[in-house]
Amino acid sequence: MFQKLFTAPQIKEIDRQTMIRQNISSEELMERAAKRLYLHLLYEVDKQIPVYIFCGKGNNGGDALVVARLLYKNGYSLKCFSVEFTPKSSPDYAVNFKKLQELGVEVFPVREEKDLPEIPEKAVILDGIFGTGLSRPATGIAQAVIENINHSGNRIVSIDVPSGLYVDKSNAKQDSIIQADKVLTFQFPKISFFYPENAPFVQDYEVVDIGLEQSVIDEMPAKHFLLTEGVLRMLKKRKKFDYKNTYGHALIVGGSYGMTGAPVLSSKAALRIGAGLVTNYLPKCGYAVSQTAVPEVMTLTGNKKKYIDEIKLLAKINAVAIGMGLGQHPGTQKALKKFLKSYHKSLLLDADALNILAQHKNWWKYIPENSVLTPHEGEFKRLVGEWQNDTEKWEKAKQLASDLGGIVVLKGAYTLITDGEFYYINPVANPALATAGSGDVLSGIITGLLAQAYQPMEAALLGVYVHSQTAKKYTEKYPDYLMIATDIIDGLKDVFNKNQY
Repeated sequence: MFQKLFTAPQIKEIDRQTMIRQNISSEELMERAAKRLYLHLLYEVDKQIPVYIFCGKGNNGGDALVVARLLYKNGYSLKCFSVEFTPKSSPDYAVNFKKLQELGVEVFPVREEKDLPEIPEKAVILDGIFGTGLSRPATGIAQAVIENINHSGNRIVSIDVPSGLYVDKSNAKQDSIIQADKVLTFQFPKISFFYPENAPFVQDYEVVDIGLEQSVIDEMPAKHFLLTEGVLRMLKKRKKFDYKNTYGHALIVGGSYGMTGAPVLSSKAALRIGAGLVTNYLPKCGYAVSQTAVPEVMTLTGNKKKYIDEIKLLAKINAVAIGMGLGQHPGTQKALKKFLKSYHKSLLLDADALNILAQHKNWWKYIPENSVLTPHEGEFKRLVGEWQNDTEKWEKAKQLASDLGGIVVLKGAYTLITDGEFYYINPVANPALATAGSGDVLSGIITGLLAQAYQPMEAALLGVYVHSQTAKKYTEKYPDYLMIATDIIDGLKDVFNKNQY
């Protein structure tokens, strides 16, 4: 269901415990890891293209030396360079340095900028300068090598992590970091791969299973998790004699003059995800739009033509979403406050509901516990203020969820879901979702799940995952066509497991 992600100290401990439980040496673990990496690398590097290998003097450099030896034995043309940022080397680096020398492969030292090699135009660069143990910025000759590699214009493949990138926290903006085209990462992705600010350094990654002890991984606690296909196991199976009331009633509150499409999209998504009944609550200008666009949805309106100035709750409502296209009219703001003070069931807050709450932080005390907030980055910034980096942004999301006793779904390329204790990251980053109405559909999906009595975290995790999977499947099926929000709704049927019904 989830894949654990670990901090740098935890990764080091997993390596250590693997060696103990499997009764192998660090040299043997390195040999195994590098051999498996080498097999992946064969698909990345054509034999006719020279490989320029840059090694640090730690264990990441040792991995690179083993790969160099295997490539050389297989007839690849290569040049190997040792980045001499320290006089000391790790024992495993020293062992593999010697093995490579015994084959007659020269490892050229790079001590000063004058030693920087000229890299031919078609060469592939294998980056093994720094690994997961890096805790300070690259400086001196290491920095010069990284910048030289980045400016070369060549394809870059990094071993485990791009050199210079921290594993579990944000770098300073001025740090020198390898801009990898592909990262072949050991056993599991690294937390920092999913920070938006690190997109230039991790354009793509592939996990290389190096046989780390599964029992150690299972026992190691984690705060960060990736969503996997196993999330779909949360979907409840439908029974033969169920009827529409079994699956709850969702109320979608939103819309203003010129913005009634947003709640219409949400209501349609709530139906498609399985809510038994859905009602739109709109200003009068949205009545005909809703009745025409989604005839399956019931429609109620307030007294005003262009904006909502009151929210009348139906007697049997299981979940409410509010905010999509809502606007921020003073009358609407008063209606939201009154609603929050009286409503205590499952609630999703999005869009203008969040923008209004950002202006009235003294109203936050009225937000029911276990509410789901779905801000995009701009809305989130209005709620919590500025941040210095993505580590701080994630911490602010966790703090907001903790303060409210709810769930924050921070939308983006890698959407983050947090309950104030753990981080859950959606690993499917698809620019097809960067389209008007995409967020309204997500809100509708989550609300439809809430109406069906899914727990708030279940609804958020499932909603985010299926939302992104529809985009993934659409772009695989129609690579030459751009997706719009209604395509997401229509594509939901292709994501569900047939055993749900």
